[in-house]
Amino acid sequence: MPVRLVRGALVAAIAAVLAACSGGTPVGTTPPGAAPLANVVVANGEHVVHVGSQVFRFGGSRAAHAHVRSWVSPAARIQPVLYGSSYDGGFINIYPQKGSNQAPIGQLSSGLLSPQGMHVDAKHRLWVANTNAFTVVGFKRGAATPFITLKDPNYFPIQVAVNSQGTVYASNAEGTSGPPGNVTVWAKGHTKPTATLTYGNFLIVLGVGVDAQDNVFVSYIPTSGPPAMVEFPAGSQTGQPVNIQNANEGEMTFDSSGNLVMETLQNSLGVWAPPFDGNPTRTMQAFGNAPTLNKPDRKVWLAYANYSTPHILGYNYKTGQLLDTISNGWTATAIPIDVALDPPAPQ
Repeated sequence: MPVRLVRGALVAAIAAVLAACSGGTPVGTTPPGAAPLANVVVANGEHVVHVGSQVFRFGGSRAAHAHVRSWVSPAARIQPVLYGSSYDGGFINIYPQKGSNQAPIGQLSSGLLSPQGMHVDAKHRLWVANTNAFTVVGFKRGAATPFITLKDPNYFPIQVAVNSQGTVYASNAEGTSGPPGNVTVWAKGHTKPTATLTYGNFLIVLGVGVDAQDNVFVSYIPTSGPPAMVEFPAGSQTGQPVNIQNANEGEMTFDSSGNLVMETLQNSLGVWAPPFDGNPTRTMQAFGNAPTLNKPDRKVWLAYANYSTPHILGYNYKTGQLLDTISNGWTATAIPIDVALDPPAPQ
């Protein structure tokens, strides 16, 4: 079990914000029904951030390269696919979206080092937060190697999003010298950062999402107070607080109606209607990391990042019925941490 270590301002700030949490916690998803958990564990230089059931990791000696070569079957080029990233395994599995406990039809490993957050853009390109390489990499549909590498020097990107203009955003948990984190921006066609989104209360930056109007939403652990969210209106570098209630403040997505979807503090999946200034409009008993919707909003996929029972789950987005459980391709040493879909999810 990792041991919580004292680490200056970071751990002190987290302890002040989340004084009710104590002790180290194994990496992985907290079982449904457990009390919401938010803490930071540091062991051998690796940071493990728990916010409810959400798990974010960066740094340390456990940075993972895959030990297999990238491969993509012809089937992965002609049908709707699901991507599942493994931080521990250093790879991304590719599955057909249809089926039951589908077997992988491809695996990406080239250029990846502890991959975490993913996003598929309107041109069917997969963008990956290459956390411990300080980069974001892009794969074209059906390709086994990246076509581009975006440099994020001295920061740990853990989530990624892309707007309608092709601008890429990465939420950086923190820098190699410590907090605060921020959001790195690359305008279309650039491999070096073209802007940085910062906010006075940022300590650890968690999730980033872009809605259909290209507004950028960022979830974070602040310097004081509970986990929170801020919005950067399209084209603006000035953040505005979002008064969302009962949100776990981790990873997020948006459905085709403009609703924000993310985990609640009760380990369910919440749906918030704009302007996201209250409690969820509805909740589903769906559980896991990285909610991702398919194109017609019929199914929502989640990564169950647990070492004992690692799998990806597919639920009916309207009813919450569990439709698919994918355990093929996952092991106790290579668990899924994020999911993405092609065709891309609505925004």
